[in-house]
Amino acid sequence: MIIKRIFNLFEISSLKGRLRFWFICFIALLVLAASIPFVFLEKQQRREDARSDLEKMIDVQQVTIDIWLSDRVQNIRSLAELPTMKSLNLSDSSNIFQSFDEYHSEFEGIVYVNKNGITELDTSGDVGVNVSDRQYFKEAKNGNAFITDVIIGRQSKKPVIVISVPVFDRAQQFQGLVFGAVSINTINDILKQFQDNNRETYLVNRDGMIITESRQGKLGETIDSELFNYALAGKKLDDFYDSTTGEKVLGNYKWAHNNQWLVIGEISKNTIYESFYRMAFIFVSIILLLALLGYVFMIFVSKQIEEPIQRVLDGTKKIGKGNWGYRLSCPTYKDEIKELQELSHNFNQMAETIESHIYSIAENEERFRTIMQYSSDMITIHDATGKYLYVSPAGKEILQYEDHEIVGYDSYYFIHPEDIPQIQKNFEKLLQNGYVVSTYRIRKKNNDYIWFESSIKYIKGNNEDASRIFTVSRNITERKMVEQQLTEANKLLQELSSKDGLTGILNRRSFDEKLEEEWKRAERNNLPLSLIMLDIDFFKAYNDTYGHQGGDDCLREVATAISHACKRESDSVFRYGGEEFGIILPETDLKGAQKVAEKARKTVENLQISHAGSKISDVVTISLGVATIIPTKYASASSLIDSADKALYQAKQEGRNQVRSYYKE
Repeated sequence: MIIKRIFNLFEISSLKGRLRFWFICFIALLVLAASIPFVFLEKQQRREDARSDLEKMIDVQQVTIDIWLSDRVQNIRSLAELPTMKSLNLSDSSNIFQSFDEYHSEFEGIVYVNKNGITELDTSGDVGVNVSDRQYFKEAKNGNAFITDVIIGRQSKKPVIVISVPVFDRAQQFQGLVFGAVSINTINDILKQFQDNNRETYLVNRDGMIITESRQGKLGETIDSELFNYALAGKKLDDFYDSTTGEKVLGNYKWAHNNQWLVIGEISKNTIYESFYRMAFIFVSIILLLALLGYVFMIFVSKQIEEPIQRVLDGTKKIGKGNWGYRLSCPTYKDEIKELQELSHNFNQMAETIESHIYSIAENEERFRTIMQYSSDMITIHDATGKYLYVSPAGKEILQYEDHEIVGYDSYYFIHPEDIPQIQKNFEKLLQNGYVVSTYRIRKKNNDYIWFESSIKYIKGNNEDASRIFTVSRNITERKMVEQQLTEANKLLQELSSKDGLTGILNRRSFDEKLEEEWKRAERNNLPLSLIMLDIDFFKAYNDTYGHQGGDDCLREVATAISHACKRESDSVFRYGGEEFGIILPETDLKGAQKVAEKARKTVENLQISHAGSKISDVVTISLGVATIIPTKYASASSLIDSADKALYQAKQEGRNQVRSYYKE
């Protein structure tokens, strides 16, 4: 996909152009494959070498400085421990100081300071200077030799380093100190031997003041470089950074003089990579020369391939213009490579196949047009979203729309709103399976809806715009009407088969089905199930007195009365047989069932239906037996019927027109 976009962006459409493109890509990959290790590894190695050299050089300088300062301390200590100093013989000590100063040019002067902090001997100037406020005097009083940071000498007024050693008499009592002042230029001369044009080292103190000469600034100036800040924080800086002069450098550092002085070594980035850049230039030049030679060779090869392919291309153009009989001349390819000879042969075979199929397609198209024109079914073509692209003449005749009234419109626009959700589900199946059959209502031009049964085929193209949906639809309105009538008849038949023909309430078969259904539900949910069995008292005598017609009327009135006594929709009343009725009460305990039974009894009694043949009342009455059970898998629905019958029998035995109960765990 990305390659295609590149070809489109640079308009590379020819074989020659693409061969050159791939050759350039190959050369680029070759250069990258060769240069990446060279560039990264070689540059890394040179940087590591430079870092190693710096580290070695700084280590040497650190050791040199520490040893040099240690030697100077020993020089001053040798003076402080002279017998003349211990006895405070200043006259003899002065001669020794002068002689020492002549032979040790690194010192600017040798000075003796008494225990009060006043100079009494000084080979470089006047005495009587008070240095009691100096840190080196305070350290001497504590018995410590001391090397100061860079300070300004009170006699010379120049930056110096003072090296001091305390003086004690023979009783080890503090008598002052001896110090030597070392010019900062002396330290600078020590480090000069390590300087060259490519790298340099220099000293700074903790305040950032430059102690030795450097390209980063003059003596006494301060720096604030990135490496200096890293050193103060005790961190390493492994990458290049900007020096004070703005140059990219690689640096390292070491602390010297008891972590008071920082030895900094730096080498410029250009110096590190100078030889690498020369080598890289030679490498790139060789690669470019090889690429140029390869490009010339590639042009020659592309011509050898392009010419025979161009002849094939010209042939396809002629066939594309309708010259179905055009063929390539095979002798033209006899000197070409085997693949191109085969290409010529395959082209001619393809041309023959195309010529044959063109005539076959023309015949099939004529047949298809005839089918579309004269089919009694509505044939339509849609795009991938369902919009009409074509409607056959039969469709226009069925729906009565003109082309401009339907073509371009969404199919859902004409479908009954209630059928749209089902059509949408079928559309998803169509996209998955490629075929589906749908039944729905479609609107005609006069706004009437008719029923359609459509066989729908989805043919996926290279993209959504090229995909098509083909539909063959048949008007099934008459069949749908017949099916609807049949459904209603079946519903009526089902209703008639489930109800008692005389009373209009549910019959015995419905009773058995309902009881079994509620039994299973109560068993699943561990709920109570109640049953009332009842019959009309002395009903045979009623028939004998009022005749069978009167008996039928009585049964209907009693059925209606006990139905009214049951208020819940889940409660059901059945004619069990003859003058016997049943009432199923789901999720009803014994107490609730008794209330329903008593209400039914009173309702029937309140009808005041005359009953001259009754032995207990002047009106029609009923006897009722109630049973309640929590169904389990160890019992059956017949046990509930048996219990209700036993309760009914008890009600009759005890005088009729009453409710009796039977409860079984």
